Amino acid sequence: MDKASQEKLKSRMEYLEKMNSWYFIALQRLASLGDLHKEINMNRDPKFLFETARNFLKQLLDFQTLAFYLADESDNQFLLEDCFPETDTDLIEQETLCQIEKGNFAWALRQNRPSIVQGLSSDSEVILHAVSTKTRVAGMFVGRFKGNVHKVPIEQLNLISIILSNTAYAIENGSLYRFVRDQNKNLEHTVQKRTRKLQNQKGELKKEIEERAKIEEELKRSNQDLQDFASIASHDLQEPLRKVIMFGDRLNAQFSKEMNEKALGYLERMSDAAARMQKLIDELLLFSRVSSKAKPFTSTDLDKIVREVLSDLESRLNRSQATVVIDNLPRVEADGMQMRQLFQNLISNALKFHKKDAPPEVLIRGQIKDARACEVLVQDNGIGFEEQYAHRIFKPFERLHGRSEYEGTGMGLAICRKIVKRHEGIISVTSQPNEGCKFTVTLPLKQIKK
Repeated sequence: MDKASQEKLKSRMEYLEKMNSWYFIALQRLASLGDLHKEINMNRDPKFLFETARNFLKQLLDFQTLAFYLADESDNQFLLEDCFPETDTDLIEQETLCQIEKGNFAWALRQNRPSIVQGLSSDSEVILHAVSTKTRVAGMFVGRFKGNVHKVPIEQLNLISIILSNTAYAIENGSLYRFVRDQNKNLEHTVQKRTRKLQNQKGELKKEIEERAKIEEELKRSNQDLQDFASIASHDLQEPLRKVIMFGDRLNAQFSKEMNEKALGYLERMSDAAARMQKLIDELLLFSRVSSKAKPFTSTDLDKIVREVLSDLESRLNRSQATVVIDNLPRVEADGMQMRQLFQNLISNALKFHKKDAPPEVLIRGQIKDARACEVLVQDNGIGFEEQYAHRIFKPFERLHGRSEYEGTGMGLAICRKIVKRHEGIISVTSQPNEGCKFTVTLPLKQIKK
């Protein structure tokens, strides 16, 4: 074998040994990537991530300077986050600016592999590699290297890509972790703030409930006192009234022939006043007993109630030649006695305030509004009234007509309103002079249990 062949063989052997040695080292580096993946995913501090990635990259190539840029999405810029050694910061900034001006930086961002370009000095080259995941560019790696990097095997460059890809995912995971952490802190702060507010509101509500309970208790006691007073007062008033009426009747029976016309007039006026007072006391008692003497709510047939009322008013109906039409009255949960009082007052009003030249006509019609309530209409053809006074007629002792025209105490509709209110309902009226009145009573079909 000649000398040239020997030299060639020697050179080939040296190359193979060198490559074998490098592949052995590369396999070791590849095996250690598992440690890299574990380390960078266990620590979310960006400085630690860059330091770990640098240590592995330096084992692959003899880098003079290693730098990591992170993307600032707010203004589409890349900011230098890590440089090793720190004394090369200005140099790497100049190097990066040069590569940006040449377009190499932008070109490298679109690649998923190392881009090797000429550095600022003639004896240095630069590796540019995007630090990116499949969905997002996190930054850019810039590495300065003296010598001919083009001779580095592709397998070694692939290891660089693997390291930087792991770094990109670790950066993204860290960003997501910090985002979730901050969101949790904000949520925790919001929950604490809301909890404090609810606690304050709970305290205020508790205080308000206690105050309301106290007021309700005082109101209940006050109502009871008023009811007791009304009962006692009415009893104390009725006894002398009965005597006034009784002695008035005796005077009229025994001495009417001996009295002149003026004295008889005084006696008649006295008896009428006493009778009115007795009726007023009776209605005041009835008004106070809407709550105090109320009976439990039971299933009540309003059609039956109204027909019983008409039976009681039969003589008045016959005298006035009134016509009453009953249509589709429902069954509701109510106090039957109070429903009877309600419709007796409304029908009596229709008979009382009728036109002199026309007999009364009364329509009593029911209608189911929905699954919870019904309406009962009581309409007449009477004298009516100006609707501006509609709010007044439900007040105690309110009268729109003089006592000389129409009898009564002004308590009938006040009792109606109190009965309807006790049943959680609403009563209203519409009217025009000489066109009659239309009372609308809205009642729940079922009473809510309290």
